[in-house]
Amino acid sequence: MPAAKKSARAPKTTIVKQGAKFGVVGISNTVIDYTLFIVLSRLFNVPLDKVYLVKFFSGSVALINSFYWNRRWVFPSRVRLGRAGARFLTATLVSVYIIQPQVVRLFSATAFGQHFGGFWFNFGHAIGIITLAPHIFTLAFVIKTVAFAMGVACSAVWNFTLYRLWAFKAN
Repeated sequence: MPAAKKSARAPKTTIVKQGAKFGVVGISNTVIDYTLFIVLSRLFNVPLDKVYLVKFFSGSVALINSFYWNRRWVFPSRVRLGRAGARFLTATLVSVYIIQPQVVRLFSATAFGQHFGGFWFNFGHAIGIITLAPHIFTLAFVIKTVAFAMGVACSAVWNFTLYRLWAFKAN
């Protein structure tokens, strides 16, 4: 009986460990993606209704980082590189080129999204964060940041599920 309980717990431990590692890789991807997203959108003065287009480039760079670390460390896989790569790419392309840009668009280029971002701008202002660097923490910056975060959150659930159950899983 105790052996059955032990084997029942093993998958949960694996999921927790993989989830933690996935989170670390996700943070590095997010730092790369977000930095490029903000720098390029500011450097090229991209208007809010077009800022989702910058997400295509920043997401592509983060995608390369993601594949390397997810295959090597999070979901160590004996699946052939080509097969794992094709599956990873399929799952990630949907995330990077469909889910994230559409969520960023929803939260940056629509009245709903701009009100949502405006709420967080006002909240930041109320607690004093905005006044620390008002030339950086502009309304547009906060809207972009909130939109970016929402895109990352939605795609993280998608990516973890598909990477674990399909991309790096040997059949």
